[in-house]
Amino acid sequence: MSMHAASGILTAKQKINSEFRKNLAESSPEKITQLLKLGSDVEVVLRTSVIQGVHIDHNKILLRPTKEVLQDNAPFHDTPRKDT
Repeated sequence: MSMHAASGILTAKQKINSEFRKNLAESSPEKITQLLKLGSDVEVVLRTSVIQGVHIDHNKILLRPTKEVLQDNAPFHDTPRKDT
């Protein structure tokens, strides 16, 4: 793992822990449910949109996508299609 990836992961963990501590005394079931939903939604976004990379040369990065990141996308067209 590159130093930048490790730094990014550490920063994310620190933010998560900070938010958890900030809401530790929360007692409202509705608010707790809302916070858990937000955490779950953030996890889905991170799992489906973040790719880790490792520097293998000064100008090359080896990408390590997870299966959640790999998804079927519409084909890219450089020019607009004409509807017929």
